[in-house]
Amino acid sequence: MTRAQRFRLPAVLAAVALLLMFGSAAVLLTDRGGPAAHVADEPAENSANSELEQALQVLRQNNLNATFLTAGTQQAAAGAGQLSDGARQLATGLGQARDGSGQLASGASELADGIVQVDTGAQELRAGMNEFNGGIVQLGDGAVQISAGVDELVGLLLPLKEAAAPFSPQVADALAQLEELRGGSAELAFQLGNPNSDFRVGAAQLQDGTVQLSDGTQQLRAGGFELRDGAIELRDGLVLLTNGSGELVLGTDQLADGAGQIEQKASKLTDSVNNVVRNSPRENRGGVDPAATEVVLAQPANELTPATAAALTGMGAGMTLLGSALVVAFSRRRTQ
Repeated sequence: MTRAQRFRLPAVLAAVALLLMFGSAAVLLTDRGGPAAHVADEPAENSANSELEQALQVLRQNNLNATFLTAGTQQAAAGAGQLSDGARQLATGLGQARDGSGQLASGASELADGIVQVDTGAQELRAGMNEFNGGIVQLGDGAVQISAGVDELVGLLLPLKEAAAPFSPQVADALAQLEELRGGSAELAFQLGNPNSDFRVGAAQLQDGTVQLSDGTQQLRAGGFELRDGAIELRDGLVLLTNGSGELVLGTDQLADGAGQIEQKASKLTDSVNNVVRNSPRENRGGVDPAATEVVLAQPANELTPATAAALTGMGAGMTLLGSALVVAFSRRRTQ
């Protein structure tokens, strides 16, 4: 896998995250406060009260921004927690797959060793059949010579059989057995020496079978080696993936912890701004008429429009995607 292919997914996640965050920010800027606050019937002589009201307006606006930040960080923390849980499940599944691939690699190695033994036996059988056929040819030549000698001997001794029959029955019986031997030697010479005999045809078929068997075991041996090598590569790859998933779990845990800390700090910031607004000396300053200094906001800080809520959701999702892109990019960089 090339470097561009390895980091394509993190780049796409980061781009989508930035688009979500920029789009959400644009919606928040256009929908967060409505028209600018105006001051109705402000007396010209109360410039100090006007400055106080402007400061309170800034505090309320900051309170709204802090509310946005809190909502976004809450969603980011929830997304980081889900990402951490998913990374743990992925690590568990990869660990199980790694163990299974180790067993597969061991079994493939044993299978390859067994195939090697079968192939060795098939090659030895093929060599033995070649030697056997060579011996048959030599036996056939010898049997033909023996048959010719027996025929010649029987032809010479056959007249003696008739002459010796009245005087020596033993000699006549021996000559009769020799005549029977001539028929057996002729049959043996035919079976061993003639390629068209049943014996020679069967031996040739057996030799062809051993050739096919040895060729098949050669192919099976090559396939067994490929299976073994593939199983070993799969095991090694799953080991790397398992190690990477462990680092991913650590990274997502750190991301979830960081998001939780940011959420806590954002909540504290919101509480601090609310306390400042509640404890402001607006009502306690002399000469300030609450009816004369009316601050009108298009939307209270504690009320969100549907567009603002959607923007907050998009902001949180963008932060989650951006964090995920960073974690994936870091993991792939470590495993390259």
